[in-house]
Amino acid sequence: MQNALTFDVEEYFHVEAFRGFLSHEDWSRLPSRVEASTRQLLDLLDHHRVTATFFVVGWVAERQRPLVREIQARGHELGCHGHLHRPI
Repeated sequence: MQNALTFDVEEYFHVEAFRGFLSHEDWSRLPSRVEASTRQLLDLLDHHRVTATFFVVGWVAERQRPLVREIQARGHELGCHGHLHRPI
């Protein structure tokens, strides 16, 4: 049996719950947590010899290029999760 495992790679402040409190212009001033949490996840997947698909928000990909390269270098698939979260 083949399993599918996917993760969205985005900052904690990208969630819709913060929409009324933060604008995307504020994001660059906030501390990033995505690198540390994604590396922790990558280490866990390596330990269990599991690969996954990582859907990276474009905003993160622009600012964390080494992290995106590392995801791919560790054998995982990359996907685009849009550039910004904007309601349609």
